[in-house]
Amino acid sequence: MNPLERALLLEGLPANGLQEVIIALVGAFALGLAVSITHRLSVPNRTVSPSLQASLALLPVVAAMVLIVIGDSLARAFSLVGALAIVRFRTRLRTTWDITFIFLALAAGIGCGVGKLSVAAVGVVICILAVLVLAVLPGTRPQPAPLTLRCDLAAWECKAEDLVPLLTQACDEFELASSRSLRFGETLSIVYRIRLKAGATMGVLVRDLSQIEGVERILAMTGEEEAEGAESD
Repeated sequence: MNPLERALLLEGLPANGLQEVIIALVGAFALGLAVSITHRLSVPNRTVSPSLQASLALLPVVAAMVLIVIGDSLARAFSLVGALAIVRFRTRLRTTWDITFIFLALAAGIGCGVGKLSVAAVGVVICILAVLVLAVLPGTRPQPAPLTLRCDLAAWECKAEDLVPLLTQACDEFELASSRSLRFGETLSIVYRIRLKAGATMGVLVRDLSQIEGVERILAMTGEEEAEGAESD
């Protein structure tokens, strides 16, 4: 690194005192906890990954640290972007609801990092109130991700129509996601996206479907990634 580059990198070192930094980071963590708890309470009927909950709590702290370190140095900002460019993220979030909370956590951390703790706190509180309002409005409450049901049928013994009565009995809604033939046409593989009725269980549905003559295999999964795996298996 030549002297000019070093001077640009060290230019504009953060002038924050230790007390200001501690207040910003502790405030970011408190707002992150609020975001994480709100997200968990907003999806009561869904199993949420513990790593997602922890990430929502820690993400504002990381964002605040980055903003404090960068300060007003353009050179340091570009250096940080270059360093983070080598990181590749392959984790996929289930729904846009999860992505919204990720952005909320980032925004809270950015607000704390630039010294706007009050703005960040007000923004998080308003978002929490908005979540409460959406929870009581019809049609806006977040729904659990649909379940995926794959049925492999003997093409000469069973038809897709034979599954419909049981699906109608156990599901609030179901739709055909894909249908294809396997083993040179001997097996028909059908994938449904379903939402079970209150009180219905996937185990009972799988058991009942397995008793239909001609059903070779029933595979039940949850989440969008598993659904894609079922379709490409």
